[in-house]
Amino acid sequence: MRQKLHRLKPNHQARFYWPTLILIWLYLAGLSGSTFPAAPAQAHSTGQPATFEPAPCMFKGIDLGLFTISPERLGFECGYVTVPEQHAHPDGPTIRLPVAVRRVTGAAPQPDPLFLAQGGPGGSAFEIFIMTVPGTDIAAERDIVIFNQRGTVYAQPELVCTELRESMAHLLALPSAESDKLWPELLNACYQRLQAEGINLSAYNSLENAADVEAIRQALGYNEFNFYGVSYGTLLGLHLMRHHPEHLRSVILDSVVPPDLNFITSTAANENRLYNELFQFCAANPSCAASYPCLEERFLALVDQLNQAPTTLTLTHPDTGAPVAAYLDGDILREVLYQALYLSDNYAIFPKIVANLEAGNYLFLEKILPLIAFDRTFSEGMYYSVICAEDADFDPHTVNLDGLRPQIATTAADDLQSYLDSCAVWPVNLLPPAVDEPVVSNIPTLLLSGQFDPITPPLFANTAARTLKHGYNLVDPFSSHGVAFNHNCINQIVQDFLDTPTAKPNAACLNSLTPAPVVPPSAITLPLLDKVARFDAPYLVQTIIAGLFLLGVLSAFIIWPIGFLVNIILEKKPALTAKQKRLRRISRLLALVFGFTAAIFAAGLTGFVGYVLFFENTYLAVYTLPAAARPILFLPVILLPLALGLIGVTVFIWRERVGPVWSRLYDTFLAICAGGYILILAIQGLLLI
Repeated sequence: MRQKLHRLKPNHQARFYWPTLILIWLYLAGLSGSTFPAAPAQAHSTGQPATFEPAPCMFKGIDLGLFTISPERLGFECGYVTVPEQHAHPDGPTIRLPVAVRRVTGAAPQPDPLFLAQGGPGGSAFEIFIMTVPGTDIAAERDIVIFNQRGTVYAQPELVCTELRESMAHLLALPSAESDKLWPELLNACYQRLQAEGINLSAYNSLENAADVEAIRQALGYNEFNFYGVSYGTLLGLHLMRHHPEHLRSVILDSVVPPDLNFITSTAANENRLYNELFQFCAANPSCAASYPCLEERFLALVDQLNQAPTTLTLTHPDTGAPVAAYLDGDILREVLYQALYLSDNYAIFPKIVANLEAGNYLFLEKILPLIAFDRTFSEGMYYSVICAEDADFDPHTVNLDGLRPQIATTAADDLQSYLDSCAVWPVNLLPPAVDEPVVSNIPTLLLSGQFDPITPPLFANTAARTLKHGYNLVDPFSSHGVAFNHNCINQIVQDFLDTPTAKPNAACLNSLTPAPVVPPSAITLPLLDKVARFDAPYLVQTIIAGLFLLGVLSAFIIWPIGFLVNIILEKKPALTAKQKRLRRISRLLALVFGFTAAIFAAGLTGFVGYVLFFENTYLAVYTLPAAARPILFLPVILLPLALGLIGVTVFIWRERVGPVWSRLYDTFLAICAGGYILILAIQGLLLI
């Protein structure tokens, strides 16, 4: 992480898409009784055919914190396709590629499936696509085939660099100059270990990767198929179009990487372009311009300030929960925000992040950085094998850095050199120069770009489209990296294209899209929301317990009226002294006020959180609530003395023997529930807001 890995993969973190997960979960309610069509008969071709071996799904499924929806419950059938390590040597060593197929569920199934390829190179496809695709109409019309590429997680072998992962916490704590020295050593250790395991790292390149896709098609027995690739998956798709076009019905290239442009040498210019888009958007948006004046100057001042006086963040390790120190200077700030801006709609919260950082609030960085640094779905070895074979043949001194912001230009040369240094300790065979030639093809191709894409701007798609005779090039004005499956408009465009790939899709809905509302300065930053969005299991358990405590207190609204009526019917009137009556009245008043206030707090907080997560378009709004929620968040301050008062009065009730034992036991139950509820709020940090 400390050496910039400009990954060609959407930086989606599955744990933040919980509204999508819930919708899929509800959609699955009627799925268990479905029957799937039989798989197509396996096709045979000349040469050694690839084989498919059914197996339990190798990936986890959808993690909802307290339980997981298994891939099988989502309708996937899994297995491995065995392919040669080098397709030119079919009798040599083999590789097993993980594959998941979801059979068509609709009444009018189409014979041609949609294959889905992730980016990276080295990213895992399963964690993203099992969330975004099954609930679409696309999945109702055709089989969905998700596969992980050679060398990625779940493949056999994996090219995961455990040396880097195990040292990540140490790397994060170091200044960049020190971590940059350590990175090549760790990378070389990974290379040497994989070599010693008998893995031919030169076989993990885009050409072999493209041949794998054709092998998967053969193994599954499909005649024609449609291919979707995102980020590096688009480069893979273009190689597939060049070398294995025979069975391709259509191709969707999302966030395009053309072979004749080197994305590495373009990264600094692309970062500069991204900030142009961000600052121009804010300046042209009346709400943003009024709320966040001089945004560019303020952001660059933050970068300069942190470069002069770095600070240390305290992160939480996503796997162990242990605290992790992270060194932060201005260049690392740029790096983290650049990675975060891979996600759509982040232009709408970027100004709020800047304002929070100015105020010394680093919550966003502390939450997003661990998800990037400790990503367990990424294969570093696959990344370097592909990059070093195809894109590391450049001279950093020839890269034009004119016109860049000084903060970007200052680090650009070192960033470029870091790739060459890494490839020096990761030697693989270079691919022939022909791989850098434009792909010429008649295959119907839909090219998608996001205007706010940090790494693959619309210019890249324009370049690729020049030699694609039936290429349809579209730009989503408010998307970032990874356009498809983000909203109904783009889903309809993709579906229309798949239905009739020879016709230009109707993209009129893109013109009617509106930007996500800019998060205002008054929005409340709330760490709690991060745990909600991630389905954090301890937090969910705490919330369930708090709910039970609240129900316990609210039971007084039923128990006491019933007891009052029973006493009237039985003509019973407890014999109490004036002091005892006073204690009872105070106890009941405190319990009823506590229950009423806590119910308002729980309902109000749930309402605001639900509104933000289900109806706000801004992804990182999961860290903020509208300013209107502030009165609700103040209620725990009232609940605390009420709970303490109830506990204190209960002690006196026992001392004064107020009422029968069962009545005192119930009063104690209410006091325990009130105290427990407050304790949970304290653990969750809601007493400190």
